[in-house]
Amino acid sequence: MKTMLRLFGLRGTCALGKNTASRIVAAVVLSLVAGMTPVHAQKRTQHASHQEHASSRAVAARIQAAQTLFDRGVDAANKDKEKAALAAYDQIAQQYSNNDPPAIRALLAKALLNKGTLLGERGSFKEAIATYQKLDQRLGQDKDPAVREVIASALVSKAEAFYKQDDYKAAVATYNQLGKRFAKDNSAFIKHLIAITKWRTAEILADSTDLSSMR
Repeated sequence: MKTMLRLFGLRGTCALGKNTASRIVAAVVLSLVAGMTPVHAQKRTQHASHQEHASSRAVAARIQAAQTLFDRGVDAANKDKEKAALAAYDQIAQQYSNNDPPAIRALLAKALLNKGTLLGERGSFKEAIATYQKLDQRLGQDKDPAVREVIASALVSKAEAFYKQDDYKAAVATYNQLGKRFAKDNSAFIKHLIAITKWRTAEILADSTDLSSMR
């Protein structure tokens, strides 16, 4: 008992009587045990915090890798290095998916949009349209505002690709699809696109006698 008392800095407590001293020691022990519980909880919390931090760093690194790859594609396209640009965009399409964070999904969407644009610029309209359709299939139901804006842009580009193929009916149908799918969207950008497509549709209808039934 004296040893225990000395351990807890309670010398002289024996004068209080064995029972009293025992109660004091028991109280001190309980106090220490009680005091240790938050320590263990803190360790668990710190461990969870470390895990969350590590996970956040991993996500940030993945986003940065996708951004670097996307920038590489844009840079190559600006330097008229079409093959390198398409390769970068294809790599993004292969490495990332709709299960990734919103920032990566937006980059994925933009990569496919840019790929379609490059294909359209060289006159490969069928390939461009297929790329826009692939984008819509993969991310067309995405709820993220940034991704939705890219999808809407892809529909406009798809309609123009149809138009350049002289497929006016498909062009108008695609423009109408944009208006129906995004009619309730609050994005100012998408509202602007819809306004443009209405004007564009009217223009195509006015210039195409074959589409009189769609007026």
